[in-house]
Amino acid sequence: MNRSFLRAALLAALPGILSWAQLPAAAPSSARQTTAPVRRSGGTVTGAVKDTTGGIIPKALVTLTDQNGTTQTVSTADDGTFRFRGVAPGTYTIAAAFQGLQQTGVLLVSVKPGQIANANITMAVGEQKQQLTVTESANEVSVDPANNATATTLTGEDLSALPDDPDDLQADLQALAGPSAGPGGNQVYIDGFSGGTLPPKETIREIRINSNPFSAEFDRLGYGRIQIFTKPGSDKFHGQANYTISDGVWNSRNPFLTVDPPFRTQRFGGNVSGPISKTASFFFDVDRRNIDDNGIINATTLNTALDPVRTQSFFPTPQRRTTVSPRVDWQLGQNNTLSFRYRYEANNKTPTGVGAFYLPGSGYNSYDTEHSGQVVDTMVLGAHAINETRFMFDREAQSYQSQSNAPQIDVANSFVTGGSTYGSSFDVQNYYELQNYTTITRGAHTTKFGVRIRTSQVNDYSNKNFNGIYAFLGGTGSIVGADGSLIPDQRQTSIQQYQLTQFLLQQGASQEQILANGGGPSRFTITQGNPSMKFYQLDFGPFVQDDWKVKPNLTLSLGLRWESQTNIADTSDWAPRVGFAWSPGSGGNGHGKTVIRGGFGMFYDRFKATNVLNAYRFNGQNQIPYIVTNNPSLLLQYYLAGTAPPTADLTVDPRFNSRYQIDSHLQSPYLMQTVIGVEHQLFKRTTVTVNYMNARGNHELLTRDINAPYPVSLPGNFLPSPFGNIGPIYNYESTGIFRQNQLMVGINAQQGRRLSLFGRYVYGYSNSDTDGLSTVPSNQYNLAQDYGRSALDYRHSLFLGGSVAAKWGLRFSPFIVAHTGIPFNITTGTDLYETGSLSPTARPALVSGQDAAAGPGGLILSTPLGYLNTVPLPGQSIIERNAISGPGYVGINLRVSRTWGFGTTKFAGPSGGARAGGGGHGGFRGGGMDATSEHRYNVTVSVSARNILNHENLNTPNGSVTSPYFLQSTGITGGYGAEATASNQRRIDLQVRFAF
Repeated sequence: MNRSFLRAALLAALPGILSWAQLPAAAPSSARQTTAPVRRSGGTVTGAVKDTTGGIIPKALVTLTDQNGTTQTVSTADDGTFRFRGVAPGTYTIAAAFQGLQQTGVLLVSVKPGQIANANITMAVGEQKQQLTVTESANEVSVDPANNATATTLTGEDLSALPDDPDDLQADLQALAGPSAGPGGNQVYIDGFSGGTLPPKETIREIRINSNPFSAEFDRLGYGRIQIFTKPGSDKFHGQANYTISDGVWNSRNPFLTVDPPFRTQRFGGNVSGPISKTASFFFDVDRRNIDDNGIINATTLNTALDPVRTQSFFPTPQRRTTVSPRVDWQLGQNNTLSFRYRYEANNKTPTGVGAFYLPGSGYNSYDTEHSGQVVDTMVLGAHAINETRFMFDREAQSYQSQSNAPQIDVANSFVTGGSTYGSSFDVQNYYELQNYTTITRGAHTTKFGVRIRTSQVNDYSNKNFNGIYAFLGGTGSIVGADGSLIPDQRQTSIQQYQLTQFLLQQGASQEQILANGGGPSRFTITQGNPSMKFYQLDFGPFVQDDWKVKPNLTLSLGLRWESQTNIADTSDWAPRVGFAWSPGSGGNGHGKTVIRGGFGMFYDRFKATNVLNAYRFNGQNQIPYIVTNNPSLLLQYYLAGTAPPTADLTVDPRFNSRYQIDSHLQSPYLMQTVIGVEHQLFKRTTVTVNYMNARGNHELLTRDINAPYPVSLPGNFLPSPFGNIGPIYNYESTGIFRQNQLMVGINAQQGRRLSLFGRYVYGYSNSDTDGLSTVPSNQYNLAQDYGRSALDYRHSLFLGGSVAAKWGLRFSPFIVAHTGIPFNITTGTDLYETGSLSPTARPALVSGQDAAAGPGGLILSTPLGYLNTVPLPGQSIIERNAISGPGYVGINLRVSRTWGFGTTKFAGPSGGARAGGGGHGGFRGGGMDATSEHRYNVTVSVSARNILNHENLNTPNGSVTSPYFLQSTGITGGYGAEATASNQRRIDLQVRFAF
């Protein structure tokens, strides 16, 4: 490869077409070289460079050539605009260059004295090698708001190195984005639209992570934001086909099984793109996945002798996914581009819901179809303004069918059998999103403003739990001894209570004898009422953002966003944003080696439609969940008959007739994020960053029983319920708090085409009194009792990824994720505060050995944590929430690939010969690239291994002291499959791809 080509490649920008959602920078373009004198009496040539979809193209080289061949060259700013000043009158040819793109036609411009000539350039995907090409400015620190060094952009080989399975891809992208700041978690944008299912990797042209974190354009914090942009059509025909297979014979055994279950996942896919006419192009993709996975069962059941035994087995849970996605891009005129994208997905699981404690028969079939259409119109309004209008319609229909409608039997934390609670249900949601954004560049200011409107129409039919659940929770009574005798007055675990019931039935005992010994189910729950529910939800968010380049080495960003939504009382949320980037010691040119960057912003979480659905459904009128505990004789009678008792025969305890409601004063949760950091260019193409981040969350969501009896002292000393004996009233509240501090160190290195490396280490700690809306306080009248470690409080996390080109055309792409254990809660497993909760969150007290000796029999347990009193007495110290950390996680993934090219080469070198040793003949040649080589046809073979070292990554242990699995993990984590069931500790995928 000659030196001139190397220099041209280094001056080219990163491949791929930059996105519609890219925020512009403040500075106008500046000339890199000038071979003609600038004449102040001349005219001005302005314009913008964009792709066929209307996406702006920053850092493109624009050349203005007069009739004598004299040229001027500038690079476009981050909003895609350029400007030539003092141009002599005359006719000029104007052309743009950008790696991977070609100008759609020759453009002439006539310049007159003192006037402005507009020249907008459109570029399309050209027949160029799609690889990661490092520009002269790659990995340089910058004061531009969108060029924060903590951001990661993936194209070319780095993008090819990611997993091909969309579920694995999403997991790795979330790891790459880092630990989320606040309980809102990561947010994914696809082609500028929030939410949605990840598209197949072959359709993605670029991924951006953590870009411009304090932009007012986005409702959620930039740290943890994942932006995905799909490929447009091209002006020449291109395509590829791929096949991926993973088989259980290559994978490692699940440590909770003694045999290897049969496992196979196959993926077939391909796409083709090309021109429709001179002004239109298309891109069409098809993807099919056949997933023959298993539900891994790890439960405690009874054998034929009625002895508790550990049951470790598997059950087939096949899944079939099909995705079809066409796209059309249409150039309506010189200043207007229209894009259409449609996506269809069908996902069938027959069955699912089997695994862990859930035995075969308790599963259900799931059918999911999704239709999504997008329209994007981009208009260049002049030399200084661009307008983008986007509209999306998404319709998702889900249906569920239980394999059995018999009542379910739940032996708490041991096993679940019987029928599934899903019944015959369906959910249809129509989602609409409209965006209109305008970008204006004037002098040192780049201003972007617009509005996003989203609405959801929900049509849900659910008869979930209409069949009922018999629950064995444990209690006080007899247990079966090893010799078959009954030992009275003991504290029973759930499996001991179930064992006693089955043992007495085998002995021919009467129902009265079973009940007298503490046998029979603890409670029965069933839902009755109206299964149909319809409503809609709308949210609205205008914003304005201004990036002001105060000096070449100082940029100030100011933004303001206002948000509102229906279905909650809070209808006005103001979200100010401010950021700065300063390069000290840069000599005023803005190109120093160090940038100090900081920002502050408020970010709101919207109250989800699924929460509204649950509150409307269980409002005490539409559907009523009955929790029956005060008629054990009736429950045992129907339990033995294997049916649910008729509602008319139930004597319902009104204390457990629960309902849900949205608090009349509920506020949208918000996070106040402050960040200060330093970005430094260590070497020519290597940057390091250090950032301190502080987050304060207010109005965090939780669920509180506002009608719980007031606990005077335990056990059993309560004042009457505030609203009378009408059952729990679960109130969706925004009374929680969240505090988080993080120190993040990152590195990003690009050494030509042979090496790219990006990594991040984060040390952090966070406290809260809630982990989200599903959190129910242990004491409904003392939220401070739950303030402690947040579920996000894993102290150390490390991520390292990259791509390395080696000998023989091989490319190695490692991906390493490691973090310390996730906190979990220690609970009594009983409804100590009589809230009626199906998932009690009361915590025991840690007592001394002396207190244990003097304590009531059966209430104090000896555990690896010490002596725990499951009914804490006044003055005893209750264990803090999330006091224990689970096992840490280490995952090392590796992808190895090689590309062979053959056929006629795509490029001609400077002297007309084949470039990069192409030769132009039909023999195979090692390209070393995962995407394509310079040849017309390319075959890529790759091997991907997840958790290649077979490290045992256990899931979070069980924290209920009444569970036989107390402090034990019952499965592995990692989720290397579409259902995230983690069937194998290590999984190997083989893929072959043909591209032309």
